[in-house]
Amino acid sequence: MMIEKPSLQLHIERILGRTLELVAVPTSLWREWTQSSVAGIDSMSPSGVVMHQSDDAWYLLWKQGTEQSTLMKLESSSLSSQEQQWIELVLMLEHGEQLEQNILTASEEQEAQRVGSWILSSIHERDWKVEIPEHIPWNKQLLGMITPFLLVTEHIHREGPRYQLLKKLVDSYFDGHTFLIPLSEQEWLILVPLALTTADLEDDVDNGESQEELLTSYCLGLHELLTAEWIGESHMTVDYSFIGQKGIPATVAHMRETIFLGRTFHLTEHIHLPWELHIEHLAYSIPDHVRAEYLKRIVKKTEVFHDAETLATLEMYFQQNCSVSETAKRLYIHRNTLLYRLDKIKQETGLDIRSFSDALLIKLVLLLYKVAHSQ
Repeated sequence: MMIEKPSLQLHIERILGRTLELVAVPTSLWREWTQSSVAGIDSMSPSGVVMHQSDDAWYLLWKQGTEQSTLMKLESSSLSSQEQQWIELVLMLEHGEQLEQNILTASEEQEAQRVGSWILSSIHERDWKVEIPEHIPWNKQLLGMITPFLLVTEHIHREGPRYQLLKKLVDSYFDGHTFLIPLSEQEWLILVPLALTTADLEDDVDNGESQEELLTSYCLGLHELLTAEWIGESHMTVDYSFIGQKGIPATVAHMRETIFLGRTFHLTEHIHLPWELHIEHLAYSIPDHVRAEYLKRIVKKTEVFHDAETLATLEMYFQQNCSVSETAKRLYIHRNTLLYRLDKIKQETGLDIRSFSDALLIKLVLLLYKVAHSQ
């Protein structure tokens, strides 16, 4: 049975009077091939390249994917100038809309990188409240209120142009144009115009939901989408809305601190919210010598906090709002087993976690130990 050739391939074969072979190459290799001026295409627009010559063959773009691209291979070391122009025209007509979008995205990414460099420079110089200078892109576009998100990725499990894929996902989640700013290979600032969330805000205010609860839901939803569609392990935070032109460096610095504290104190979590880390911020700000003296004075035996089972028990107990029944259920142990563990902690530390004041002290001790462990 003969497999019908794609119409684009047939069209080019008729122009050349030669046979083309469909081949698949990694998209990363295709992008590497097309980073410079090739076949008469402007080198300033690498996204617009549709032909590439390698050794004794020409490769023509048929379909560019995220991980692999399909190309048409022509076994020939030479093409006349007229043949090249005809092929380029056919390919550009076929891919014109997508290539135009890629070029626009590439231009936006360059602007975003300039904004990111300015933010990092301002943070380094501790110029927290500086406004966006006029020579920096998006100076006028960020005049209104925006909601900031900070994403820190660990392992990305999909290939492809990172900016383009991430921008598409974020825009689709908020159903509108957002501002995506790369701060590093693994750190991304997402600025969302307040207009994209105003309707939800009004609805949730009517339902009695607080601003923090609304922002939390957005953060959880966005993280879930990105984790499923593009990234592997990652951490995310969100902050209160503010006027975009003013104080972006300060906001980014604050969100970086939030993610750092969240990763230091809540090792199993990936969403870190500033309004849930007040006591953690306080614990981290305590000087080392004060912390060491405090621990020595309060706790009889500090070795208990090095025991993995004890730490897991305490963490779950506090997560369940000091409920013995819920803690035992989540740990999959009998209630009496949990009570035995709590009594053992009391004997070894001199603190009864079932007492409010002692529970508060143990919570603080846990945080201080995590600070010491993270340094």
